Amino acid sequence: MNNQDPPSSLPLEAIRRSWERCAADGLRPTERLPATSQQGNLADRLEANARLVAYAQPIMEHLHQQIAHSSSTILLADDSGVILRSVGDSDFLERAARVSLKPGHSWAESVMGTNAIGTALAEQRPVAVMGDQHYLERNKFLACVATPIHAPTGGVLGILDVSSNLQITQTHAQALLQTTAEIIENRLIETVNDAAVLVRFHYQLEALASPLEGLAVFDEAGALLACNRRAERLLGLADTRRNEKPPFWDLFDTRWNAVLDHALQTSAHPIRLRSRQGQEFAARILLTNMQRMRPISTQEPLASATPATPLGPTLDELDLGDKTVSHAIRRARRILGLDIPLLIQGETGSGKEVFAQAFHASGQRRNGPFVAINCAAIPANLIEAELFGYTAGAYTGARGEGARGKLREAHQGTLFLDEIGDMPLKLQAVLLRVLETRRVTPLGGGPEEEIDLSLVCASHRSLKALCESGDFRPDLYFRLSAMSLSLPPLRERSDIEALARRILQDESPRRPVRLSAAALDLIRHHPWPGNIRQLKNALRLAVAMLGPDEDTLSPEHLPHDLVEDPDTPAPRPAAQSLRAAEGRLVESTVARHNGNISAAARELGITRTTLYRKLRQLSAS
Repeated sequence: MNNQDPPSSLPLEAIRRSWERCAADGLRPTERLPATSQQGNLADRLEANARLVAYAQPIMEHLHQQIAHSSSTILLADDSGVILRSVGDSDFLERAARVSLKPGHSWAESVMGTNAIGTALAEQRPVAVMGDQHYLERNKFLACVATPIHAPTGGVLGILDVSSNLQITQTHAQALLQTTAEIIENRLIETVNDAAVLVRFHYQLEALASPLEGLAVFDEAGALLACNRRAERLLGLADTRRNEKPPFWDLFDTRWNAVLDHALQTSAHPIRLRSRQGQEFAARILLTNMQRMRPISTQEPLASATPATPLGPTLDELDLGDKTVSHAIRRARRILGLDIPLLIQGETGSGKEVFAQAFHASGQRRNGPFVAINCAAIPANLIEAELFGYTAGAYTGARGEGARGKLREAHQGTLFLDEIGDMPLKLQAVLLRVLETRRVTPLGGGPEEEIDLSLVCASHRSLKALCESGDFRPDLYFRLSAMSLSLPPLRERSDIEALARRILQDESPRRPVRLSAAALDLIRHHPWPGNIRQLKNALRLAVAMLGPDEDTLSPEHLPHDLVEDPDTPAPRPAAQSLRAAEGRLVESTVARHNGNISAAARELGITRTTLYRKLRQLSAS
């Protein structure tokens, strides 16, 4: 290694190991740019990594929009460190090109010394290399953050990198890269060879079709082929990227035949699954290759367990006594079975998707698929493919058999477009035409296909206001708002007691739990900025805080935000215990989301500001 160590860094050990490898490879800190840095034909490498590039390119462009004008570039490299694609600011790209930070050039450690791309490959984990941490003097103007993109079935497929001229914010860049890499990995998982069944699952129904969901693909016999990082964490799996392929029934307490039967009959209609560890998940089961599936009647039962059951209440079951909700239910019931779109508006967490589920479960299409897509959770360049599907060979890296798309998957069922206010304007025009003609043409051409579906849309923003600002097409708004209803925020509902009791029944089905008068009074008077989602998380924590012989929730079982009194000089011991439990919940949730504050706040049912405050309190304690 050189005579002086690299300056303090995160992680120092990784940088130190990298410097030692560079010295062992014979590199000198003052080494000139090697003429051999461009390794192999770029066209050949692009062809070899066509699927990776196809899925990564539009997501890289979307990521660049988030950090544009920051003198930076986003890079995609293959598993040997050769840069395949770059998207960035013109002022920085010119300077980066002087050190060969551009497509076709290798940034392996043995060529370019310590750097985020090469060191992430060598360390097989996310890496940040800032300024003087670079081994070579000529690269010290760079600030780089990189993370591996894992192949669905094992190993590192490539590297995603953000490089700048020292204006980068390391924590922010790492969070963006982690989320972006997971989105790419999720898309790749859906294209695994021999995959027959795709399972999407999460604790909360609202998190399905979002970056928070777990994804797992199985072959026709039920063996696990691949799953994403979220699924590993949700199921408590140490590492699924190995040779063993655990079967479905080792992971979930449900018969494989029941899952296949459900998918064949009702496609993407959600069900409830229980893991072998007793965790309850909302899930959607999708058949990715119908031709591979044998008739269910020819298969022997593979495990004895509870069958898959439909998820979600009907409209009648949602009516707990609040006048506004009851009025919304009566209005929605009048259009059941009619070709009239339903538009649901309300604050985040107020139960819009649950209402859409109940609308579907109450109508004539209840045995058809319920297909949901969150327009805010998918990059703009990918929404069109998600909705309309594509033909085989529509673009480089597309599935060999193509994809049906959500519109065609929802045929004879219900399509739920959540956060439709975030749909790009260009796609709004195409959606309007589909709604008028009831015909879909997949990307890449091919014959039009007729569709028959019920459409439900939702938004936490006023679509009328978006029309006035030019962010939403008025003609599409008029087409969607024939039946428009608003769900009240939780703080305005008169049925909060009945709703809390319903949630407790769901959270503790085998152990009846009551609310004390004091706890109920706190629940009634809390403002609930996170609405029903926040209430669910609060009661979930409260149930977990109950002792083995307790059956009544008291104030000390509830999150301290509900019970803290600013006039009280010091918390009681019980409150201290509760605060510690809540602190552990906050820390574990943030860690599970890899520091993504927005995602963690959504799961906890609180605002980002509140979560930041809680984290500051934890760091100060």
